[in-house]
Amino acid sequence: MKYLPPLKSLQFFLAAGQSKNFKQAAEQLNVTQAAVSQQIRSLEENLQSKLFERTNRHTMLTEKGRTLLPFIQRAFEELSSGIQSITGDQNPQVLRISTVHSFSSLWLIPRLQEFQKLHPEIMVQLAPSSELIDFKQSHIDLAIRMGRGGHSELVQKKVYDDNLTFVASPELLTGINKDIPEQVFRLPWIEDTSIGIQERFQDYCKSVNIKFETLVPVIKTNDALPLIDSAVQGRGFLLVNTSLVIEHLRTGRLVKLLNYSCKSPYSLYLVAPEQQFSWNKVKLFEDWIVPKLLESFSNLEVR
Repeated sequence: MKYLPPLKSLQFFLAAGQSKNFKQAAEQLNVTQAAVSQQIRSLEENLQSKLFERTNRHTMLTEKGRTLLPFIQRAFEELSSGIQSITGDQNPQVLRISTVHSFSSLWLIPRLQEFQKLHPEIMVQLAPSSELIDFKQSHIDLAIRMGRGGHSELVQKKVYDDNLTFVASPELLTGINKDIPEQVFRLPWIEDTSIGIQERFQDYCKSVNIKFETLVPVIKTNDALPLIDSAVQGRGFLLVNTSLVIEHLRTGRLVKLLNYSCKSPYSLYLVAPEQQFSWNKVKLFEDWIVPKLLESFSNLEVR
């Protein structure tokens, strides 16, 4: 067999050749534009042929690039078909993960480079979504969900039972005793409208004789990301899943209030069709993320 260039450089060439734009190819592959350029240069040196003409405004395939592209397209299609016939996995080198925006931004993205260093052969693509996707109608390999479970016809692996806690920016607490409910509830309130968190918030109000119906939030949504950002900016206090604010608590951007903690109605799950948990790329990611999550959330020492 004649020597072939590295598969990764061919994959990058395919993405760049199809999009005719290195920036779009980088977004598709979930890497930097510089990484795309580096792989293309490596392939051109390997083949001793220029494949792209690059200017400040345009990226175009050369004649040799146009000649090569359909062969690479067919090769990857055949490779995917062969692997799928054995494993069901159409693209073993690309791991597509669906997760909520807040978990993706606050926990996963800052740590994802570690997984990619361990497994550079796997390209991770994130698809943030507040809804559990339809695996039959998408190319998602794995979902990470904060919820109550009960996903029918799917395997759900519980990773972590979360806790709820009240938090606020320390700058908001000037002149306030953070452990006295009457003083804390004079502060602006940031409302998470998720049903489970609403229930716990109302239960707490009853336990300390606070009239829930008299409270007026400064912001309300079921998207944790803007709620947490508002709390960090000092706009109010918030009842939130501890896992989503743990880094803010560790750095002191947020502090716990009211000596309060209770089990969250929402746990963290890995969710996918049963077959997909047997795929090598999913198993590698599961083996990495589960201990990383437990290390991050268990035995927490925060301010």
